[in-house]
Amino acid sequence: MGIAQPSLSSITPPRCFCLCLSIQAALLHVPVSIILPTYSDDHDLFLECNQTFNCGTIQGIGYPFWSPTLRPSYCGHHGFELICQQNQSPVITIKTQRFHVLNVTRPPLMTIAPVDTWEDPCPQQFHNISLNHNLFDFAATIRNLTIFYGCPLEDDIPFQHRFNCGTTTSSGNTYAYYLDESLSRLHRSELTDCDTSIIVPVNQSEFDELWNEPDNIVGAWNKGFEVMYQKDMISCLACRNSGGVCGSNSSSLDFLCFCPDHPCSKSCVVSDDENFAQCFDAFSCGDIHNLMFPFSKDDRPQLCHQDGFVLSKCEDPQPIIHIGGNEYRLMYLNHSTFTMSIVRNDLWEQSCLPNPINITINDTFLTYPPTNRHLTLFYNCSNVPQRPIIFPCSPELLSFYADDLSERDTYRDFSSSCGTNIQVQVSQSSFDELQTERNEYMLEEWRFGFNVVYDFPAIFCERCDNLVENCFNLMNSSRYPVCKPGMLTFL
Repeated sequence: MGIAQPSLSSITPPRCFCLCLSIQAALLHVPVSIILPTYSDDHDLFLECNQTFNCGTIQGIGYPFWSPTLRPSYCGHHGFELICQQNQSPVITIKTQRFHVLNVTRPPLMTIAPVDTWEDPCPQQFHNISLNHNLFDFAATIRNLTIFYGCPLEDDIPFQHRFNCGTTTSSGNTYAYYLDESLSRLHRSELTDCDTSIIVPVNQSEFDELWNEPDNIVGAWNKGFEVMYQKDMISCLACRNSGGVCGSNSSSLDFLCFCPDHPCSKSCVVSDDENFAQCFDAFSCGDIHNLMFPFSKDDRPQLCHQDGFVLSKCEDPQPIIHIGGNEYRLMYLNHSTFTMSIVRNDLWEQSCLPNPINITINDTFLTYPPTNRHLTLFYNCSNVPQRPIIFPCSPELLSFYADDLSERDTYRDFSSSCGTNIQVQVSQSSFDELQTERNEYMLEEWRFGFNVVYDFPAIFCERCDNLVENCFNLMNSSRYPVCKPGMLTFL
């Protein structure tokens, strides 16, 4: 039996709530109305949504998840409905695909596995994994396997990467192969006779184990893969830091912060010059929107400035971020994964540098994700290998690049004939496109973008401690700390 849902009706927000809404309305130049469940006391909303719930084999689940039988939708978000059954993993539907939810204990990370391939690597229907990227994104630790089905026996492909689906396909072939991007490229010609292929994401740890125990494909799939759920998690953080509880408007689906005595669209406090909460007032710089702490710019309060995260040239679509004395272009920011995509500014408009140098980020709060890939750029070479990927820098000499799969070691013998070489990092997606296209036109400036993960909890708690306040964990996860003076009142 489902839980009783309160009726919905318009309510008159209290004065502080009106302040929150009036700012938003002034910016958008539109009237704002809020529809919420009717409660005899707004404190009931705060208390109800402040509780976690258990769903099947997973305990202590909070925002943005909800379940028709255990937790009202306004305590979560509509895209995070869980179907709960006793002693079984919860099931979530993303687009039209159903997934087992294996773990949600480290927000905003969630481990999921497709229902269709659970315990069976030979599904009846073949679908690539598709996410709603407004709500979810693949974690930085994901590696892709390509599974080829309905293939003839190919002796040139390592037998460890082969399994038999038993049932005969339309072509009469029953073999299947799973390959990473390197093996797929190497055996591309042998796989043209396969019926179909799909791409399956796996965690980096399972990917490594699979190469050590290649016959355990079912075990790797059953462990699932990690995705980041990103709906309003930074807004939720700002809400919790103001003493509120995260929820949503059941009608408009907008984020709401349930405060002890009233709901608010953002947080339970009005920012002032001495309040750390003001550092979570969203701002824009170039084409990057919804920026909050630790990012700042010159006109932000000094309290909100963090070394290595100050932005400039906001009039450009991709602003400048200064890290370790070097300039980078900020191309993309994912608040939920604490990941930013950046580009060396010296490579922003050109591939040919007058004085090429290697640049490494050495910052306590910044790390490279394992999915970054490497390119080696060889400049001004008198001798080049066969079929190199050349980009012109000099009328007399040639420059070319090698990837980090096998070519770089092969090309190393040619480096003595070059003026210099440097290594640059690229994101996995850019690397995949380079492998597909493999031509000099792919060396556009944005292709040199790479990902950097910033340790938001450490940055946040250091600032909180410097304010002589206390840093607590939100939702049983160190990824979402809360800064409160003295004892924590509402969590």
